[in-house]
Amino acid sequence: MITRDTIAKILDTAQVEDVVSDFVNLKKSGAILKGNCPFHNEKTPSFVVNPNKNIFKCFGCGKGGDSVTFIMEHEKFSFPEALRYLAQKYHIEVEETETSTEDKQAQSEKDSLLIALNYAAKFYQEQLTETEEGQAIGLSYFKERGFLDSTIETFQLGYSPDSFDAFYNQAIKDSYNAEILLKAGLIKEKNGKYFDFFRDRVMFPIFNVSGKVVAFGGRILSATKSDNPNIYQPKYINTSETDVYHKSQILYGIAQAKADIRKQDVCYLVEGYTDVISLYQAGIKNVVASSGTALTKEQVQLVKRFSQNMVILYDGDAAGIKAALRGLDIVLEQDMNVKLVLLPDGEDPDSFVKKNGTDATLAFIEQRQQDFILFKASQGMAEVKNDPVKKSEMIKDIVASIAKVNDNIKRQLYIKHCADIVEVSETILVNETNKLRTQQFKKSREISEDEQTQINNAVSIEEDHSQPISKIPKLYYQEKDIIRILIEHGDKEMSEEATVAEYVIFELVDIEFKNDVFGKIIKLYMDAYSNEQPLAAVKDLNNISDPEIKDCFIELMASPYQLSSNWFDKHEIVVKDVNRTYKSDVISAMQRYQYYKMGEFLNIIGEKIKTTDANGNYEENIAAILKHIEMKQKQQTLAKEIKTVIHPS
Repeated sequence: MITRDTIAKILDTAQVEDVVSDFVNLKKSGAILKGNCPFHNEKTPSFVVNPNKNIFKCFGCGKGGDSVTFIMEHEKFSFPEALRYLAQKYHIEVEETETSTEDKQAQSEKDSLLIALNYAAKFYQEQLTETEEGQAIGLSYFKERGFLDSTIETFQLGYSPDSFDAFYNQAIKDSYNAEILLKAGLIKEKNGKYFDFFRDRVMFPIFNVSGKVVAFGGRILSATKSDNPNIYQPKYINTSETDVYHKSQILYGIAQAKADIRKQDVCYLVEGYTDVISLYQAGIKNVVASSGTALTKEQVQLVKRFSQNMVILYDGDAAGIKAALRGLDIVLEQDMNVKLVLLPDGEDPDSFVKKNGTDATLAFIEQRQQDFILFKASQGMAEVKNDPVKKSEMIKDIVASIAKVNDNIKRQLYIKHCADIVEVSETILVNETNKLRTQQFKKSREISEDEQTQINNAVSIEEDHSQPISKIPKLYYQEKDIIRILIEHGDKEMSEEATVAEYVIFELVDIEFKNDVFGKIIKLYMDAYSNEQPLAAVKDLNNISDPEIKDCFIELMASPYQLSSNWFDKHEIVVKDVNRTYKSDVISAMQRYQYYKMGEFLNIIGEKIKTTDANGNYEENIAAILKHIEMKQKQQTLAKEIKTVIHPS
């Protein structure tokens, strides 16, 4: 079990912007950072990080929390796993109350798979560097390819021995479970006997974005022999899909490249393992590979976390061109900027950089970059020649790609240039593009009758205004006061970096209103901010279809929202005064709301402390206690600022 002091040190050290930046490309926007959410597909950034509060929040999917929460959500880790991940990142020694038995008995099957795969990677590395067979066959191959020792270590390259069950026997000897080895794709079973899946091959571990080995690729060497010459031996074999490895969601080299992709603000995409390794060794580290498969949406989204720009480096032959064009529309759909570089015929990135060197390779990439859509149009014209039927189909294909570009200016420029290339009028391309975009828009807006019924029935106010005041929770009035502030002052300046609405939104980044209608109004402001729409337009009644939301707007806009002195004394509402500025009104309202909300959080944490203690969840119990202490201290500080008294709990 991780000790209380270690947990406290990890929670105190981990900075959310630093942790999230390993997975998401963040850009500064005033006092906060913004980026595309890693938890759902989005084109307009709605994922924000607030360094001052040390939290993240997505206004699209609603996920939010601190550094530990982010790692748990992103990597699907348990709480202790997330703590250990952060401890490793910040070089914090993990002290435990008892010896960990994680290596022999993992807490979950996923944990067990990752542990087994990590063990296999070390086994193959040792076979490569510490055995005569590995040095003579595997290491000599890598050396012939020009790979340095440091490169071999960075990518954890290895060798699987020419043996029926060498890995299996060693893994069993080291207390690994055969069932887990099977599920990890490391061994096979036939007629009740187990044997190694990878044999007599050089090994390429495949890492996920956080740097954990999730699979392997194995390459057979020309000098190797088969027990049966009539049996076909594929050049490469790869781990089959497992619970921790989904081929369509992984890019080879992403763990090693992510920092440089963010730094250079561009990702180079190649096809094979050795292409990645050779470019990386040459200093071109912002490179990943699709490993010979067609590019997928998930892979493009993975790159998009770190950069909006992608350059595809493929062989200049017909097969390379065809492979490059397959991924075009997927990249465009994700609103990324994509260029294509075709290498000379017979060259691949591996051979090209070795022959020409780093500077010449980078210069070639810079000079030979072609816009993807314009290349597609030119390539299409070269293929169809004078065949009108083929040309018509080709133009439709070009239009389909242009229609996926959401930026209006960029789309119009594509239409202008493509019209010249394919020799048709701009009007025709405009009309055809608009038809497709209209179809796409209608399709994206379609909802079923059941969904519409649910939407119509979903709007309800939590508390009936006709109830006696004593039965309405105090938090109701605090929430209503914040809505009043948004309506009256939302578009006014709060500071040099934010409007009142932005200030309120980011103060509420990890909070959800209890009242449904008030919560929906907050979401309207959040959506407007995320989509960079004028905040003043939110309260335009012509844009509001929900009757209860409209009634709430009318009520708060039509009245001065003045409370009687009795309400003020009873509910501790700070009422707007002509002698006070709106800024102090905003701050006072937010402080009182936070004070009451902290009380709710303290009750929830108190229950969690009881539950985790009863269940023996030591790490979570300690973390909850630390959180309770931290929250209590914040509430006491806030109580002094708003001049109220905290009742003993």
